Amino acid sequence: MLDVLNFLFNLIDQRVIWLYVACLIVILVYIRAYIVARRDQENSVFTIEKEVAAHRQGRAMSGIGAVLGIMVVITVLKFYVLPSVDLAALVEFTPTVTLPVPTRAATNTPTLLPTPVQPTVTNTPRSLRSPSPTSTPAPTLTATPRTWPAQCPDANVRITSPGMNAVVSGRLPIRGTANHARFQFYKVEYGQGEKPTSWHVISDIHKVPVVNGTLEELDTKALPNGVYWLQLVVVDQSGNFPPPCQVRVIVQN
Repeated sequence: MLDVLNFLFNLIDQRVIWLYVACLIVILVYIRAYIVARRDQENSVFTIEKEVAAHRQGRAMSGIGAVLGIMVVITVLKFYVLPSVDLAALVEFTPTVTLPVPTRAATNTPTLLPTPVQPTVTNTPRSLRSPSPTSTPAPTLTATPRTWPAQCPDANVRITSPGMNAVVSGRLPIRGTANHARFQFYKVEYGQGEKPTSWHVISDIHKVPVVNGTLEELDTKALPNGVYWLQLVVVDQSGNFPPPCQVRVIVQN
């Protein structure tokens, strides 16, 4: 642990200018993402696209705030904490143990001859009783939640994987079909709980239809364990959309 702190303090002390430059570059990237999202929101005529653009703006502002917080922490460590910390005291020294080499003294030790031992024969009666059978414990059966494909009303708006009540963890690929005769875009959302009151777009809207392929990928490690619903929405050129396809999953990381 002390080695890690010593490495971080040395990095901040010797590379503070480069850390500031890296943070400024990341802030510029987030500012550009915010400007693009705001322009998309102003040029969009559909409510769903405006909601997605607003979500992107919020995500960009959160990133700017996080980077500014990192810059504040670096400034505090550089100009207030490091001047009062002795970095040499943080290095863990490993003591070197020198073991003495034993010396063998030459001594004349008399050789003892083994004394012959007369073997003794003991008659052991044989047991006529059959060995008792050993019981084998029965295997323990673990109940696995039963899954089945989602019952989606539209064959062109369908999630084929994961199935209903699937237990998921890590990075979850979401497969299925998102297509329409007048296709404009589709999005995959998630909501927490048995009856979600709000839905969140996983990444962004997708303007290319998908047939029996990967629709989206969800990082479940960023979510608390529990019940979630996945929802696929396909929007046509008029801004309308058929009934969404919903799938219930259980996150267990």
